[in-house]
Amino acid sequence: MKNIYIVSDVHGCYKSLLALIEQFPNKQNSKIVFVGDLVDRGKNSYDVVKFVMENKYDCVKGNHEEMLLEYGPTKEDLYFNDESKHWLYSCSGDETLTSYNNKKEEYYKHYDFLNSLPLYIEYQDYKTKDNRYLVVSHSTISGVWELKDSSDIIDKDIFESHILWSRKSSKDIKEIFNVYGHTIFEEPKMNEFSCGIDLGCCYKKNPSKIQNPRLCALEFPSMKLFIQENIED
Repeated sequence: MKNIYIVSDVHGCYKSLLALIEQFPNKQNSKIVFVGDLVDRGKNSYDVVKFVMENKYDCVKGNHEEMLLEYGPTKEDLYFNDESKHWLYSCSGDETLTSYNNKKEEYYKHYDFLNSLPLYIEYQDYKTKDNRYLVVSHSTISGVWELKDSSDIIDKDIFESHILWSRKSSKDIKEIFNVYGHTIFEEPKMNEFSCGIDLGCCYKKNPSKIQNPRLCALEFPSMKLFIQENIED
């Protein structure tokens, strides 16, 4: 079985993403999955989402997709309200919408695609040497994994909120190797049961956030890391 490549939070950094994938042995023909947060922060969210869709790559939903779905315009409601301001101006939702200028119909298609993304993906055929199978999620799954199949509404809300927003440290879950993004690290945070790969690629112009912003991919199960500096304009 060929390796799978898990890509960190892209946040509209399209040029950096293409450069990262050029490093892969089979490049765009590789099996690739994204940990979510394709959008916001960077200037080219439209190009990133289009690229993922056209190549039919796997992707899980991130908290920035969730905010776009919650506060972005829809066919039924084109207008913003006070609750939209945080996403627009603190989370760079305005950059995302600018990337869709004059692309109204494509925006709605992308909106539907992002709305269809799962919260996590299990790859039970991809395993580490100690027989842990791969689970990709936006944030860590630890602490809520046992709730994933619950039919209780409160359990479902807890699970979704945690897997989209939590910054709690990962914990060992038997039989699973969890690869996730969301929380920014100076270097990939890998242990025997998980790997955090968000290196803050979108913060090139904000050195106070992180000193060396880069995009990262983990080749699984070889555990080889691919790192790409931010090359956005």
